[in-house]
Amino acid sequence: MKAFPTLVLCFALAGCNVAANLDAVSTSKKAPIQRSDQFQSVAANGKLLVGVGSNGVIVSSDNDGATWKRTVLPGVSSLIGLAVCPDGSWAALDFYRKVWVADAAATKWDVRELATKANPLAIACDSKGQYWVVGSRTTLMSSADKGASWKAQDFGEDAILMSIQFLDADNAIITGEFGNLLTTKDGGNSWQHGKKIPNDFFPHAALFTDTRTGWVSGLAGVILHTTDGGNNWVKQPGGVGAPMYALLKHKGDMFAMGINGLVLKLTAGEWALTEQRPAPYLRSALSLGDKGMLIAGGAGALQLFSPGAQTAAPAANK
Repeated sequence: MKAFPTLVLCFALAGCNVAANLDAVSTSKKAPIQRSDQFQSVAANGKLLVGVGSNGVIVSSDNDGATWKRTVLPGVSSLIGLAVCPDGSWAALDFYRKVWVADAAATKWDVRELATKANPLAIACDSKGQYWVVGSRTTLMSSADKGASWKAQDFGEDAILMSIQFLDADNAIITGEFGNLLTTKDGGNSWQHGKKIPNDFFPHAALFTDTRTGWVSGLAGVILHTTDGGNNWVKQPGGVGAPMYALLKHKGDMFAMGINGLVLKLTAGEWALTEQRPAPYLRSALSLGDKGMLIAGGAGALQLFSPGAQTAAPAANK
């Protein structure tokens, strides 16, 4: 078994490139958002915004990010993924082979163990409320009972599955190391290997807007685009030559976010720098429509802003 990639481990446990920024800002334990927080994922269920990160940190807001409440899970935890189910309930993926679940109000989080030796990397909840977790060793796990029991399968490769996205009740797409692409057309009952993304592509992030149209971002800021379900990929020009860790469609436009708080926008088929947020890296993003875009990342970055606006509204720390 090869060594687990340093980049993945770095994000999962603490986040990268933050040490030089931590001394300048107070990390008062009373603040709901602290400079030492390394946010990894954000989601919304229509009533709450929730962000999760390393050290078991969970923050929630019921007023579009004006104020936040903070929860720290007991024991050793590092939250790297977050999914919301159709009933509004939550499932947060813990790198330490656990899933934390909560009802729609997110007031109490209960732990569910993952009986696997694989390292989990991404989580999704489908239209039936089933959990899906992917990770190292091409492992796929699913639960139809809120994590009480799990079914596991692997696809026979020494590779990491990095993302899983359900597009509707039937169709879902998994991307992974060495260009792995897997799809289902029957709600996860069976999975098929698609044509591999060229050049052993390592996807930091993937986003499909339908079964045919998608993007993956990889090393050195490379972003590939497909319009035929992954049979063919085209490298889109532009960018800044730096890794992009999140992809988002916001108000009809495509954005990519990554290291040093960089935000790129796709315009006329080319990626160009449109923002640089105050963060060592951005790891997740959520479109809130006319309210703006919620982005999350290292050094306590949890910011609501509108791309291209003159001013931005950072998430409140009180």
